[in-house]
Amino acid sequence: MSNELTVTPTTTPRPRAEADGSAGAVLTDHAFFMRTGKRRSWQGLTVADRDGIPPLRPTAGAVLAGQTVVDEFAAYRLADGSVAVFRPDSHIKRLNNGARRLAMPQVDFDRVWSSVRAMVELDEGWLPREAGASLRLRAVLAADGTELTPGPAGACLFYVLGSVPAAAESGPLKAMTLDGYVRAWPGGTGDLNTAGGLAAGVVPAEIAANYGNDHVLWLDGEGRFVQQIGELNAFFVIDGVLTTPALDRTVLPGVTRDSVVKLARDAGTAVVERPVELAEVLKGIADGSVTECFATGTAAGVAPVVSLGHQGEEYRLASEEAGPVTARFRDLLAGIHRGESVDRFGWMRRITEVAPVHA
Repeated sequence: MSNELTVTPTTTPRPRAEADGSAGAVLTDHAFFMRTGKRRSWQGLTVADRDGIPPLRPTAGAVLAGQTVVDEFAAYRLADGSVAVFRPDSHIKRLNNGARRLAMPQVDFDRVWSSVRAMVELDEGWLPREAGASLRLRAVLAADGTELTPGPAGACLFYVLGSVPAAAESGPLKAMTLDGYVRAWPGGTGDLNTAGGLAAGVVPAEIAANYGNDHVLWLDGEGRFVQQIGELNAFFVIDGVLTTPALDRTVLPGVTRDSVVKLARDAGTAVVERPVELAEVLKGIADGSVTECFATGTAAGVAPVVSLGHQGEEYRLASEEAGPVTARFRDLLAGIHRGESVDRFGWMRRITEVAPVHA
């Protein structure tokens, strides 16, 4: 554990969330937080009661200019009862890419990892005992400051919150396109998890939900190419080939997406990353050349997509549940999370692990 870190267990522990998630998503007792000091260096590393997170100023860049990057990773209960975090280095690397784009100081992974380990150790009791149960870790990097005009952020706050998810989120999904809304465009920030980008998706998501869908099927500005399914990455099985939209800076470089691609290639499965036209997908569903679709993300894992809506028409995949390719990678990834499948890439990092790994 870092000598810079102060750990103060809460004196007012809260009731534990129900294991079945019936109480909804619930924050755990503790949080990790730190602020920048002189020369944009990080100081005051603290794990304490989550109510102790220092507030942002009314003039904070996060408030006035949207200079906020978020990321979510997860700790899992392994089959032997221990706890490990899935690819935390990759998530912090992605957050730091967002920090550079929004002119904020980056965070040091080794410091964050030692602090998150301490936080998870304190809140391990919130994590259900069954193998594969997860504790979500939401990291937030927010610009503070006293200036009213946007600019590079010297003063920043970084914190990590823990939460118990409401319920399993990997069931069959439905998505639909929406006219008049665009998630990302070339040169923008579609490849980052920014607060502004997430906020802009709230109204479209509500519209899609009103039509019985779980997510928006996001397209490019011309309405031609598939980008994502909500905040999740999209995969299609086209003529037997696992296909996913290329990372062209309008698509979020999902850690779960990358994991599926690596697992598939390691197993000798052909994977193609390329622009995917909506017309190709819809035609393929109709003629049977597109046999499966699934979405990937930290919360969803590998979730089958059974229906795509476009201009008032619903295009249903042949299977109402996970097809064989979807099920294969869903089960393989879940097995790694439970510690029951071989972790060939060393993705699961136990909270007792001290040695640094650099992404």
